[in-house]
Amino acid sequence: MTCIFGSISYVASNSIHKMKPVKSSRFRPAFTLIELLVVIAIIVILAALMIPALPRPERSQRTDCLSKMKQLGLALNMYMTDNHDYMPWPNWGNDASPPCPPGWLYKGSPNNPVNFKTGNAKIDANNWREKRAQNLSSGVFWQYIPNADALICPVFSTTVVGTKKWEDCNQKLSSYVMNGASAFYPAPKNDEYQWKTCKASEIWSPLCIINWEPDGSKDASIYNAGGAYPDTKVGVSTIHKHGCNVLSVGGYASMMSFPDFMVQIENDKTKKGLLWWNPNTPSGHGMNE
Repeated sequence: MTCIFGSISYVASNSIHKMKPVKSSRFRPAFTLIELLVVIAIIVILAALMIPALPRPERSQRTDCLSKMKQLGLALNMYMTDNHDYMPWPNWGNDASPPCPPGWLYKGSPNNPVNFKTGNAKIDANNWREKRAQNLSSGVFWQYIPNADALICPVFSTTVVGTKKWEDCNQKLSSYVMNGASAFYPAPKNDEYQWKTCKASEIWSPLCIINWEPDGSKDASIYNAGGAYPDTKVGVSTIHKHGCNVLSVGGYASMMSFPDFMVQIENDKTKKGLLWWNPNTPSGHGMNE
């Protein structure tokens, strides 16, 4: 019996030593969760470092412009809250000072090449970037948004500023203009304006447009001041590909398609619209109706 069991034990032991380990596909080498997270983190960091060197898409620039218009909307509403619901002076025409009150953008009409061109004086873009705040600080919006870049569209700043087109513009403080309807589209009287503005509560709809970007590609003279007529001469800028950003009296900033904006420009002269909303006339247009 001992011999039999001993033989069995020897055979079993000998068989075990001769067996080769079997490789299992279940235990192939792979990344651990921590290793994957480290790789992802490195990719994110590299992408973040590369983004500033890449050109910004048009959509992002349009969003930046819309954000700036929202800041204008906040400034407008804070100004009206502080001034018994009255709208700011739209810097209409070549304002004289005094008795013209400070407007939304600047005060009076300083003969300064940073703001208005003077004869054939050469305009330097770097000088403009450094000194424009001197003029902007005289406007009533500056106390609410003391940031010169908040008053100019990023696309306009990168593609127009410093060019011949920009040099031909008189008013170089903002790429936005204010609707002259807030001052009833004033006409000169004895070489002076009446300097009156309406209350927001007098305007027929809070959706009426107060600020937009005019079309300076046709006629640079539309940037002769901070205010403008919403007519075909002033038009609307097409620097954004798919529409224009507008600001309403109620402080709403939004994108409007070019066809929709042109419909408002060419609005029936017998009735008010989103652009033609002068509270002093039944049609919302000029003074003499």
